[in-house]
Amino acid sequence: MSTKASSTRLAETKGKRASTDQDEAHDDLAYNTNSELVESDQAEKQPPPQKRQRATKSSTKDVVRKKHVRGKLGGLAGLVNMPMDIFTEISSHLLPGDIVSLARSNKFFRNLLMHRSAMHIWHGAMKNVQGLPACPPGMSEPHYLSLLFSKTCSMCGGVARGRMDPVLLVRLCGPCRNSNLVSLDNVPAALMSLVPSSATSAPATKRRSAGLFVLREEFTRALAEYEEKKQSNSTLDAWNKERREIVEKRRKQAQELTSFLLACELDREQELENAKAARLSEIKRRLTEKGWTEKEMEFSWWSSTQREWNALVLQPKPLTDRIWANIQPKLTSFLQTNREERLRLERDARKTSRWTRLSQLLMGIKTQNSSKLRFDFQRQVSSSPGPKTTTTVFLQAPFPDFTYTLEWPVVKNLYETDSSATEMQTKFEEHQEEIESLITEWQNKIQTHFADLVRDGPEVQGDILQPTTIVWANDSDPFAGMSDDLKLLLRADTLFYKTTMPLILKRPLAYDTIIRTEGLMGRYNSLSTGLTSTSTTPKLDHIRLYTEAQEMARSLLADMGKPGASYVEMKGVGTDFTCGRCHVAEPKTWEELVQHYIQQKQLFGNIQQHASSSSQVGITYNNIHDPALYTDRPMVKYYSTTVLEDAGSGTGSRQVCQLCEKIPDVNKMVGSKSEILGHLRDVHGVAEPKVDEHYAAQKLFNPGFWLDGYDSDDSHYGCDCGNHGFGSLDSYDEEEDWW
Repeated sequence: MSTKASSTRLAETKGKRASTDQDEAHDDLAYNTNSELVESDQAEKQPPPQKRQRATKSSTKDVVRKKHVRGKLGGLAGLVNMPMDIFTEISSHLLPGDIVSLARSNKFFRNLLMHRSAMHIWHGAMKNVQGLPACPPGMSEPHYLSLLFSKTCSMCGGVARGRMDPVLLVRLCGPCRNSNLVSLDNVPAALMSLVPSSATSAPATKRRSAGLFVLREEFTRALAEYEEKKQSNSTLDAWNKERREIVEKRRKQAQELTSFLLACELDREQELENAKAARLSEIKRRLTEKGWTEKEMEFSWWSSTQREWNALVLQPKPLTDRIWANIQPKLTSFLQTNREERLRLERDARKTSRWTRLSQLLMGIKTQNSSKLRFDFQRQVSSSPGPKTTTTVFLQAPFPDFTYTLEWPVVKNLYETDSSATEMQTKFEEHQEEIESLITEWQNKIQTHFADLVRDGPEVQGDILQPTTIVWANDSDPFAGMSDDLKLLLRADTLFYKTTMPLILKRPLAYDTIIRTEGLMGRYNSLSTGLTSTSTTPKLDHIRLYTEAQEMARSLLADMGKPGASYVEMKGVGTDFTCGRCHVAEPKTWEELVQHYIQQKQLFGNIQQHASSSSQVGITYNNIHDPALYTDRPMVKYYSTTVLEDAGSGTGSRQVCQLCEKIPDVNKMVGSKSEILGHLRDVHGVAEPKVDEHYAAQKLFNPGFWLDGYDSDDSHYGCDCGNHGFGSLDSYDEEEDWW
């Protein structure tokens, strides 16, 4: 029997007038499982109500009247007249808290239970509590049990909801903590180890990490004894020893009490959890009878009413019919809201699943229909006789992103219709032929757009494409089955540029490069990428035909003897191209080679505009990159072949052209001696170059020493290769697919 239950039974002797609606009023609030441990200083400051003093009336007559009792007698009224042996037997089954409450109920039980003859009753109650430590020395059993099992202040008798201090053996309210606790810092050093101190109790204004505190009463008593004993060293030593033993015993007792109190708290928490579980189970049972399912009664993180639901359901209070009638409408409202939110979340999850599955199915069409074009071509790596090497080149055909396909009614309907991914896939397979036709139509639109740009430029002479080195089965034309638009786009001289790039970064881009860099390859999209905007056709207005690059590419192809060559062959060469007119060989891609010649043309034009400047007077600068000049020299070479032919000619110290440094638009030209001499002869027309006048050895630790590969014929620092320029656009792995 708990203390609360015992107090209730005793209160019945005076009649019950409890309000039946009180439980329902409090049931709407969340139950705080730690309410017994939370301090309420404001409540503790209020003293217990005083008993009204009975008014005495003077009577002229001494009349003895018979005492009448209004109403029924209390249910425990019979205990007063009960034989002692029966009362003792009953009390042996009570818990200590019940005995404490019974002793405080009235004078009769107080006189009965507080007498020494009733000690066996207290001992019997203590045996009913498993693991209860023995009563500390110097403390009576009633005091000890009251300290443990009642919320009463040890000093003033008021309400004290805080924890009992196992070291100081007190339970204090807020005001009493302020007046009865002394910080250990204020205790003389000689007494610090002689007075029990605790961190459990602290003044109300210093609850967190306030340090150690001692009881003012114990400190005052110990200080008085110390002043008395310090007159004699022997007496003081004996007293110190005795005090240390007391403190040590108190410490050991505190450890036992702490373990016991912790076990009690855990038991109480488990009791509350069991009560909550029982209440939840009963609520779910009743809701199930009303037609609600277990899934609908799951309030997870996504539920906006999770807190309100838990506040009503997860309470340790038993569920009565009256409480159920009060909370049922609220629970029903929470369940309806929770069901709507759950269904909306499930719809969103199915929509995400359909998005992912549709992307996978479209990528499957891309793989199955082989959106890559494969070509094999052969070329001689070096001038020495030997077998030709075969290189495989892949060109990426355009393929729509998933976001583009969402504008197609059939795909949009598959995506927006609320169904599972499996059901959607079944419908997708039914419309797969229609979707593939839409993909082909989209691809043709992309090709037509770029082909129209090319047709608006210079007219193509002769055959559109000539497969000069491409190997095909039965020596057939590898481009025979392609449309004229695609053939036109695969020409090596079909080059574009982006208007969004700065002028200094304006570079020729082949059709294949545009497809790869403008997101026209069909990427695998998921909702996590944020690519949810839809458009039937990508924005391509910023891409224009690079007419100047087209003309330069045709000059280079004519010089190579391949006027109708395809970009497939140029891409297969990779970075093995190099300028045939420069004196320092640098590896370049086809697009970089075309850009190199355009830059040299622009550089020569700038030099001619400033030819009258004082620094350039008397300095010749020939445009060795002009296709009409130096026709005996090839405009294009293979870098691997050039390196083998020039092996050993570039040894020795690095030399610098002194004439190039005097021209404002030309930067430093650094190379081997043979390269510098050839440069001076062809570019500057110096037949007999002189040291320190026309060229000089490169100085060590020159700030420009890292530009050794710079050719003054170039219009920017460093070489034009993919490692030193703005990055090679052909570094893409052909076998890689952008999903």
